[in-house]
Amino acid sequence: MRKIKLGLIGAGERGGNSYAPYALKYPNEVAFTCVAEPIDERRNAIAAQHHIPSEQCYPYGMDLLAAKPEVDGIIIATQDRQHYELAMEALAAGYHVLLEKPMAETLEKTRAIVAQAEKHQRLLIVCHVLRYTPFFSGMKKIIESGAIGKIQAVHHLENIGNFHFAHSYVRGNWHNTVESTPMIVAKCCHDMDILNFLIGKKCERLSSFGSLSYFTPENAPEGAAARCIECEHNKRCIFSAYNYLVPRGMYPGFKNIVLRTDDPQVFLEHLDQSPYSRCVFDGHNDACDRQAVMMEYEGGITATFTVSAFSNDISRKIKIMGSLGEIEGTLEENKFVVRDFGTGNETTHDLIAAKTLHSGGDEKIMECFCAALKDPAQALLQYSASQSLEGHVMAFEAEESRLHGGQVIDL
Repeated sequence: MRKIKLGLIGAGERGGNSYAPYALKYPNEVAFTCVAEPIDERRNAIAAQHHIPSEQCYPYGMDLLAAKPEVDGIIIATQDRQHYELAMEALAAGYHVLLEKPMAETLEKTRAIVAQAEKHQRLLIVCHVLRYTPFFSGMKKIIESGAIGKIQAVHHLENIGNFHFAHSYVRGNWHNTVESTPMIVAKCCHDMDILNFLIGKKCERLSSFGSLSYFTPENAPEGAAARCIECEHNKRCIFSAYNYLVPRGMYPGFKNIVLRTDDPQVFLEHLDQSPYSRCVFDGHNDACDRQAVMMEYEGGITATFTVSAFSNDISRKIKIMGSLGEIEGTLEENKFVVRDFGTGNETTHDLIAAKTLHSGGDEKIMECFCAALKDPAQALLQYSASQSLEGHVMAFEAEESRLHGGQVIDL
């Protein structure tokens, strides 16, 4: 069996911790032979884990592409605003690409990337990993079987989780929409895509409402300091940076995103100088802390989507209402229920899936990408980046609607 060779651009949480481990689990199938990452610690860690020689390690993605490595495909998992130039260059150079979502920070650039892939006849698979989970792919099979009749309406809810939102969208890389992308694009183009995947029709129009209401200076407790380390509330505030050292059941990767170390003192010293110890009420952020999108699909199918920071858990919950029955479940539980209106019967589908951030989707998309690279010409008939483009269009237009007071936008 021919081993697939890959290059990795961006060795952070997604590239380094979600996709690269696939090669460690299946070393006979795939190998990472080059890496680009500006943070020395991350680049060195990937190089050591995957035995990548120093001459194949680069600080920047453009350096890696300029070296013209002999690989079957490139994974681009950098920050949002770095995707466009890297993807355009990689596709033009003849590489097949697995691109982290969102594809780019503007709709125009997103369309250009898709056009570039089509022009050069290259595979462009976008990391909409939810499609690849046993949970959503299992739901799709039930829908296609006709068990619930014709879809009439869908309600989809994403609970970001209070500390997750504070980490990523108040303090972290997506705290400022000008510097990154709007929250509905960065986080929820996933969800627009999964609605399209399940419904199987095109969204014709949408409207959206939302704002930043809570993480503002007006809601800071009296006497709050600029940084948690100096603040009198740091032992009581639910957003205290000290919580990075006490996971409390929260996604444990948050601490490693700040700094990978087992030394609490080293971690605290770094934390104090990082954005992650900044007060969540200091006003440096502008990302919406909750947003709702109302959609109408072909055939009059309606869908609602709500995303919120104000939840205790991190979860995606969905209810698909058909003419003959309904499906309802929670992704993180890897379980959904099918209810038959005619008989009143309920069937529970308890799925086997990896206990990972995206319930096995990260590993499955790597499996599909590597399989596609063995026969790219055939894979081009199966995978189309235009499918991902539709979800991106919806997310960008939802933000446009929100900025104009919920204006209905025809797609």
